[in-house]
Amino acid sequence: MGEKIKTLSKGKLLDTEFEIELNHPTVTGAEQQIHLQSDKYRFELDKSDFISLAFSVLVAEKNLRNLKKL
Repeated sequence: MGEKIKTLSKGKLLDTEFEIELNHPTVTGAEQQIHLQSDKYRFELDKSDFISLAFSVLVAEKNLRNLKKL
């Protein structure tokens, strides 16, 4: 597990506090890591995977808003 660089965001989802952290890579030459974590869970992604996931969520939000005419 890489060392924390900084906290990108904090929030609450379903009564659970979450934090999104940017971390140094675990090995030299690897990508930085993103950790989505709470006191019970931790989800770890490479930075490029996190960016792909984030864009997918944003596109899904836009499509839902268009579909619902919001």
